Amino acid sequence: VAQRIIRLRILEKLMLAGVTIVDPDTTVIDAGVKIGMDTVIKPFTVIEGDAHIGKKCVIGPFAHLRPQTRIADQTEIGNFTEISRSRVGSECFMKHFSFIGDAVVGDNVNIGAGVVTANFDGKNKHKTTIGNGAFVGSDSILVAPVKIGKNALTGAGCVVAKTKTVPDGQVMVGVPGRIIGKKKI
Repeated sequence: VAQRIIRLRILEKLMLAGVTIVDPDTTVIDAGVKIGMDTVIKPFTVIEGDAHIGKKCVIGPFAHLRPQTRIADQTEIGNFTEISRSRVGSECFMKHFSFIGDAVVGDNVNIGAGVVTANFDGKNKHKTTIGNGAFVGSDSILVAPVKIGKNALTGAGCVVAKTKTVPDGQVMVGVPGRIIGKKKI
């Protein structure tokens, strides 16, 4: 009973500050979370620790934002997604079924359905960097440490092996990923 009262007080404080929480009964947000005005939190979302979310974002439903997550303004994080210890830039789309961990994602990036940053090798966590304007195709697996350049593209199902780079404006496809040329606009 006490947990429910405290959880609803946290949600009420956020709502009074201009955050829309669609279904407070199914939403869990920790006290240390910061959320910008005009952001919408959809049902069954969990936001933990010290996560920060910018203004005019849409989060969920069924999203899980873990500690040390930073989401910039006007970004959409959709259903069945998880972000951990990562920064996601402004005006990004990560609509469904994806995991981003230990990553830095630039502005205007599209993270396709089913994208995974494979950040743990069994001993250590590794970083993924995704540049501004990149398009990460559905079901791509980014085996960290990797870098996706500015305006680069990975094709659906691409596996970007660790220590590989997709140069700025280039296209990588296949398993394992290989560069096939410049991105067509």
